[in-house]
Amino acid sequence: STKWRAGDWQLEREVFLMAQTAAWVDIYVSDNATMQDAFQFVPPVGGTLSLSGTTWEMSVKASRDDVSPLVTFTSPTQIVIADPVNCIINFAVPDTTIQTDLPAAEYDYDLIMINGAVRTQMMQGKLFVKHGVTET
Repeated sequence: STKWRAGDWQLEREVFLMAQTAAWVDIYVSDNATMQDAFQFVPPVGGTLSLSGTTWEMSVKASRDDVSPLVTFTSPTQIVIADPVNCIINFAVPDTTIQTDLPAAEYDYDLIMINGAVRTQMMQGKLFVKHGVTET
């Protein structure tokens, strides 16, 4: 589900997880504003999930088949664990990073949660970067 948090115009999304399945989520960002999307991960019925002790990374490529990513966002600076108990993360990627590393286009990404030696793909999809209207 998608909902707007009152007062700050920040998009917050809930991501429902199923065993061994990464959620497909398309993300839209403007190149003239900080990427601040927030996501809440909800465990499957009867399951548990905590983000305590985890780190995160999200690589972005022009194509899934590319060898190297154009950019990788990491915790704790660009991916913030906002609430480890309620499983909420948010991005904090400055517009200058978007402008420098991701010209307006369509990209592939995946979001990985790292817990010790275990790497779990939590989300994947398209990242759409659009030119903002207000000049920076």
